[in-house]
Formats: sequence, C-alpha cells, structure tokens
Amino acid sequence: MFKNLEVNIHKNVLFNKADKLLVAFSGGVDSVVLTDLLKSGGYHIELAHCNFMIRGSEANKDTVFCEMYAKEIGVPIHVNYFDTKTYAADHHLSIQMAARELRYNWFKTLKAQNGFDYILTAHHASDNVETLLVNLVRGTGVKGMQGIPEKQNFIVRPLLSATKEEILNYARKKSLSYRDDSSNQEVKYKRNFIRHKIIPELKKLNPALEETIHNSVQFFKQASEIVGEFAQMKFGTICHMENNQLFINIQQLLQEKQKETLLFEWLYPRQFKSVQILQLCEALLAENHTGKQFSSATHDLVIDRSHIIIQQKQVPSETEYVILSKNDTGHLPISLAFEETNDPAFSNDLKTITIPSTMLLFPLTLRRWRKGDRFKPFGMQGFKKLSDFFKDQKMSRFDKENVWVLENKEHILWIVGYRMDERCRVADASASVVKISIK
Repeated sequence: MFKNLEVNIHKNVLFNKADKLLVAFSGGVDSVVLTDLLKSGGYHIELAHCNFMIRGSEANKDTVFCEMYAKEIGVPIHVNYFDTKTYAADHHLSIQMAARELRYNWFKTLKAQNGFDYILTAHHASDNVETLLVNLVRGTGVKGMQGIPEKQNFIVRPLLSATKEEILNYARKKSLSYRDDSSNQEVKYKRNFIRHKIIPELKKLNPALEETIHNSVQFFKQASEIVGEFAQMKFGTICHMENNQLFINIQQLLQEKQKETLLFEWLYPRQFKSVQILQLCEALLAENHTGKQFSSATHDLVIDRSHIIIQQKQVPSETEYVILSKNDTGHLPISLAFEETNDPAFSNDLKTITIPSTMLLFPLTLRRWRKGDRFKPFGMQGFKKLSDFFKDQKMSRFDKENVWVLENKEHILWIVGYRMDERCRVADASASVVKISIK
C-alpha cells in the first residue's frame, strides 16, 4: 500500500518531501492509516483534530486518543472544539454541513497561521463511490460524475485510489489502534445508507466496484472538460451579461441539439435543479412562454420575449427613502447627485435630468414604483400609467422590479434612469435649474 501511495503522489504531483502538510485527523482508521503511511515515508506532517461536541463523551474520548497518538508518534497536533449545533442553527445548516464548514474554515486558518502547503484528508476509493452515487441521486450532471477531486487547490486526498478493505488490511497488518465512530453505522444519514445498504448490493454484481468507479471517473473528468469547453464556447454566442443579469437568446438556444446540457452547465452553478432545467426547456417550446418564472435558492429566472433572463435574488429594500436636502443622499440605495447650474439645456443622457429649482420641494421621496402610479412622460401632454409605460418600453419583469421613482410632495419628478415628468420641463431659459443625476 505504501508503494502504491508513493506512485500516486509522484504520478499526480500531489506534494513532495519539502512540503509542510497538515493531516485532518479524526482518529478513525482512514486518518490513522494515512498518518502512518506519511510518517513512514518521511513526510513533514502535523495533525488537526476537530471535536464537534455532538457525540458527548465518545467525542471527548476520540480527542484524548488523537492527542495520545500524536504524542506517541512524535507529531504535533492541533485540536479545536466547535459548538456545531449553535452554528448550524445560526446559519440554517444541517449538522453535517455545519461541521464541514467549521472544519474547512479552521483548516484554512491553520494553513495561513502556520505556513502549511497542503491540507490532506483521508478520503478513499469507497468514499468516491458514495459521492458519485449521491451526486447521481441528486442530479448534478456530468460534473458530479467526477466524484471527489484528488487535488483541489490546497486540499489533497492521496488515498483516493485505495479501497476501504485495503485500508483495514493495512491497519491489521501493522496492528494500528484507531477509534470507531458509532454514528457511521446510523443509516438515517444519506451517505451511511448508501454505504451500508446500496454499495454491498452493487458489489454483489461487481466485486471490483471501487476500481471500476475509479477508472470510470477518469473518463468522466475528461467528458466534463469537453462539455465545459463546449458550453463556454456557446455561451459567447448565445448569452451575454448586462447589469449583473444573464441573458440567454431563446431563438439561438432552441437551434442547439444539446440545449438541455447547455442550460444545465449555465444554470446549475446558479442553484437551479435538473428537473427545473427540463421544465424550462418544455416551457420554451410552448407558444405562450413569455412571463414564466423559475426560482432557485439564489437566483430568479424569467422567460422574456426574446431572452431568458436570470438575476441574483434581490435583497428586499426599504419601501421609501426620504431626502431632506441636496446633500442628504448617503443613505440611498442608488447614488444620486444634486447640482445647481445655469445650464438649462435638455440632456439625452437617461442618467441625468434638469428641472427648475422650484420643483425641488424637499423632502423628496425615492421609492419603488407602485401599481396605479401615473405620470406625464416628458414630451407628452397626457398622463400614463407606469405599467403601460413599462409595456411600451418592453421592459422585463426584473427591469420593472428594479425601477426607482423620485417624487416631491406634489407629483413624480423622474422614473429614475428612464423618463422625466413633463411637468419638470424647464420653460424659462433664465430660470434657476438643478441637475439630478445617477453617479
């Protein structure tokens, strides 16, 4: 096993003898075997142990074991205690996800403070099988079929080619002591269910399951790279970014045979699920698809007339912002500037309006538009509902949601960035005027 590890380290350029390595050390058989292999190979290692304070005395016994083991082999150990349950509740995470975040955040801190080159975890081939099956069940596309990466930035997993059986056999031959985590036997957890219920059945069909998956993963990685490069190339011709929104040209997309895969590559990183992407493709083929909406945990999507538009979920803002004076703008959600000037000339710049000073009746109000809002669009004599104005402008739902209205005590002055009110027209060239602009 040691020989195989050395070959893997050199073949995949994982690290070398000059590197300072931090090993994630739980005290379980996997991390004990990895530590023993590295120590035997003369690598410069230190250990990091996490006590997540969720298994009572059992967790404390694990910590004692880890500290004694480190002392016995003469390797420094870093130990940290985490209030995982509180962290999970505060961040709305499962216990497993909270523990993962706490663990890796601490590892990064240790790396920065102590100058470690790499952080090593004892994930092995059997873990890779579990990950691949979990991803397959969740629907993560070809990227998920890559399993666990062997090297990801400064995280390295040198045992990924070793099976659990090989690790246990090594521990027995070398009479290594280790701790068993009883929670690993509880099938209420998804991974444990796959480990204890699904994989044994699959191994009846293929006893060399880990090796087969490990070999297949190499092809999946290359397939993922090909798909990614293809999606990136098509992104340049079908998509564009504007005002932090992603626009996907519907007509061009529908001409692609692989439209589902392309959408998956573009939308899955924005937290859209595979079933939503298939539903989106079905919706695009319907005659009346305009206005249909989809949402992920982080993004909103709307099918507009010619484009699919995706934007990050907006943080709800206050309904109204009161502006008491020309200098009272620091609290506004957009950057407005008021400037007194002698130039009454009309500007074609939609980000600037020029109005008579007499219209500047403080306090002004900056707010989101409301149903029923009416104004006199500049150049027109009659009133128009904002909803009709938006329709004339062919504005998407997201554009409308992001509209701000500036008004004085009497009426709307400006649909900010779109159109000034006709009642703000400068009729007297000698009148005192104010320019209002978006910085």
